Amino acid sequence: MRKLCLLAASAVFAVQVMTAGGDNVQAVVPGIDTMPPVVTSQSLPCGVREFTATETRNIPDPPRQTPQERDQVETGIASVRLAFDPQPVNVRLEALTPATFTKDPKVTQATWRVVLVDASKPGDCVVEVRDFKGNLTTRRVQISAATPTASATSIDAGLVKVGDPAKGGQLTITNNTDGPMTLTNIALQTGTVFTITAGGTGTGPINLAVGASHNVAFAYNPVVRAAGNDTDVLTVTTACGNAVCNLSGTPGISRIQTTDALSFDEVRSDVEDCTPAPTSAPNVTITNTGNVDMNVTGWTFTNPAFYPATGTPAAPITVAAGASVNVNICFKSAPLGAQSGTVTFNNDATDGADNVVNLNGTITTSVEDEMGKTARVWFDAANEQIVFTTVKAATPVTVHDINGRVLAASTVAEDGNFRLSTAAWMNGVVVITYTDANGQRTRTLSVVR
Repeated sequence: MRKLCLLAASAVFAVQVMTAGGDNVQAVVPGIDTMPPVVTSQSLPCGVREFTATETRNIPDPPRQTPQERDQVETGIASVRLAFDPQPVNVRLEALTPATFTKDPKVTQATWRVVLVDASKPGDCVVEVRDFKGNLTTRRVQISAATPTASATSIDAGLVKVGDPAKGGQLTITNNTDGPMTLTNIALQTGTVFTITAGGTGTGPINLAVGASHNVAFAYNPVVRAAGNDTDVLTVTTACGNAVCNLSGTPGISRIQTTDALSFDEVRSDVEDCTPAPTSAPNVTITNTGNVDMNVTGWTFTNPAFYPATGTPAAPITVAAGASVNVNICFKSAPLGAQSGTVTFNNDATDGADNVVNLNGTITTSVEDEMGKTARVWFDAANEQIVFTTVKAATPVTVHDINGRVLAASTVAEDGNFRLSTAAWMNGVVVITYTDANGQRTRTLSVVR
């Protein structure tokens, strides 16, 4: 009997604790809680992890109405959080249920999700779940990027000449997530000069297993444009986010630019007048203002009085990008007055519209040099002048009448044109002595007003 009394006294002591003052009695819940919360998880689409924590391991279960000293009695979930060390990277905790944890009544189950902040990047964190006894469960959570991985964020197709075959390219899409992926749409933002040639979603969504890849082929086929490069955006769409690749290319364009007009003035009748370089006389300049070479494949004159000079290179003539070439033109006509026409330069430029040059020539007199048509000396009746076009600089020019009297004597200042006034002379034949590139010349000329 005495032994039973001692056991009863001991039981009472286990559930009663005297306060320091000795007057108040605080009830203590018998039993122990030495086991941390149980945490389970599952993967959801788009890189989401769903977690469940429980505090339900009571021994015995259910607990006794008055637990014994060694009974396992769960105290309930006290907190759920992402650990501060190491710091979370690109993840957040959301949908925590319940939102708060009470000790009484105790929370025996909680759910929450860990999701990526930026679905295109991976995430990393440690989840901490603690009960009211301080028991702690931790879980390392590593989540792969939820969006498809593209082999490039930008692709430059380079320089492609307009009219040449289209240039192809390829973008590879890989499922580097930890779950299946469906490519719901593959499209270009504009789809004009860039086109998808293979691997699109025209026939429906494309399913990718974990680690699998899919190739999207495209082509660049430029057209003539005023200036600048071509751009487009290739987007691969999934329910969890998109992969984007910026496409670019440079249209190869050659552009012809020609001299607007070419004029021949004060040319004697039936004498060839050309525009050889180097002189101050004009010639036709053909410029390629584009970024790829072009060829001048030939030319067409509408008036036979105009024609290419001797020595002009045979077509085709290649004109590099940004370069120019000169073509010398001749004019020769028997009738007095004005002549006009055009020359069209045939070419393979992608923009070859500016290829026509207007030609004009004027014959002011039909009086010829009696000593031969090759001399460049004639009488300009309208201005009462003798005109020299091939006279040599620093050489004397002398004019006599048929009686040997000197009508005029002068020294040429520079190569090229030189004029003598005949206003004080009588009509008649004069003898002219001068020097040109071929030496001293003597010519006779009729001065008739």
